[in-house]
Amino acid sequence: MSVNQLLMDLSNSFGPVGYEDEVHGVIREAIEPYVDDIYTDVIGNLIAVKRGSNRRIGLFTHIDEVSLVISNIDDRGFARFEMLGGVDPKILISQRVKIRCRDGKERRGVIGMLAPHLQKQSSRGDVPSFDELFIDTSMNPDFEKIDIGDLVVVDFEAFEMNGKISGKSLDDRACAAISIEVAKEMAKYVNCPTLYFVFTTREEVGAMGAKAAAEELALELGVAMDVTHHSKEDNIELGKGPVLTVGGPNIHKEYFRKIEDYAKDHGHSFQYDYGPGHTGTDADVVQLAGSGTPTLLLSLPQMFMHTPVEVVQVSDVVNSARLLSGFFSFLEEVE
Repeated sequence: MSVNQLLMDLSNSFGPVGYEDEVHGVIREAIEPYVDDIYTDVIGNLIAVKRGSNRRIGLFTHIDEVSLVISNIDDRGFARFEMLGGVDPKILISQRVKIRCRDGKERRGVIGMLAPHLQKQSSRGDVPSFDELFIDTSMNPDFEKIDIGDLVVVDFEAFEMNGKISGKSLDDRACAAISIEVAKEMAKYVNCPTLYFVFTTREEVGAMGAKAAAEELALELGVAMDVTHHSKEDNIELGKGPVLTVGGPNIHKEYFRKIEDYAKDHGHSFQYDYGPGHTGTDADVVQLAGSGTPTLLLSLPQMFMHTPVEVVQVSDVVNSARLLSGFFSFLEEVE
């Protein structure tokens, strides 16, 4: 499978916070040929293991997506909802949605609002709050089967354009694709640590999955991967390679120096981001595991984060995997 298709398959999968089972299926199929074991832990992380030396390194990428949950529905099929993760109400207006119901069926809806013709002039420019939005599910002949607690994601199909992929939930499933590519790339190297590819649950609501896995695995090094904002002002751009977070209290200084030197010495293109405090990623909890776990943060440039049209560059995914796989083998050679 091409990286492009993998990214689109991951994006299109249904995986609200804590309910990432469908995403697990896509990842299992893609990574199984390149690892020795794969399992789901108690909290819901999917973990793939590629056995090598006694050195234990973990790659953490979250696969949950910001989403919605039905909080009430009336007899007309109009449903109210709450957010799971950081959802901006502005991006929901006039969207189609998928509703995964507890009877196992998927139903559709639209997030409607009062037509412009019927709005008051004084409020026409206002952004509606969550209290003013609703999902119209009445087009389903059995909408009465939709109930409180059913899960909702925006209904958007990913697509390819000029070396880029646009779709929902590429935060952070694009980095899950990096992990899968690392597993493939490691076949090229004689020297290999034992690698744990941890596809984490519930990052969007507090990174509980990463915390549980890091505690259990007792790693020598943890590498968290997440997306970061494309910003020319901050010298972070799509197409210019992975982003290494430097500085701040959460990044292990010695391992950062090693990966930076390796990237420079071996001609890898990369960019810098600065982490002055909490990173808002799995890195924040991985570093606290046990008596402390050395942790790095590698980020993927992205446009339009937490919208249905997130954009990543395919070459950045490929080059991130090449950097990490080479670095892991390098650690085995020199230490």
